[in-house]
Amino acid sequence: MIKVVQFLNQVQAGFGSDEKMNITPEYQKGACGPGMLLKNTMMRYGADIVGTIICGDNYFLENKEEVIKEILQMIKEVNPDVVLCGPALNYKRYGECSGYLVEAVEKELNIPAFAAMAKDSTGTELFRKKIYIIETPGRGGVGLNNSLRKISSFAAKLGRKEVIGTAEEEGYFKRE
Repeated sequence: MIKVVQFLNQVQAGFGSDEKMNITPEYQKGACGPGMLLKNTMMRYGADIVGTIICGDNYFLENKEEVIKEILQMIKEVNPDVVLCGPALNYKRYGECSGYLVEAVEKELNIPAFAAMAKDSTGTELFRKKIYIIETPGRGGVGLNNSLRKISSFAAKLGRKEVIGTAEEEGYFKRE
């Protein structure tokens, strides 16, 4: 079974909205928020969300270096096969947090990582040439189930170190 750790912001984790943007990083065993939907889909591909890291996006961005170090330590302790940041949909700050974290996980821990976000997320423009970003709809609804399947399939492929196909085949934004 491919072990996946998911990174969520306060909104996606169900902690609240603007009033919870400053929560510090925490680790929860298993899936929460959209991870509950993803977990079922991932199981079909031989993957499972074994843990979730949650952080308020303002807190993350205002304390980026120390937060990344703290989150990397959490990830290191779990030793997953893959790290998924998102789905960030079109949450702007969350998309940025996801991009920074994917870069750090790959560089510092040498663990495959990727993000999932909408085309109009600021994180997509900032990071699409540097990291894999699976496309999602803006706020759920139409297209979300298809995105969840692509996220799950992609996580399993990365975890198994399989060859990654083209952007069209896999559902990520072109990296050029």
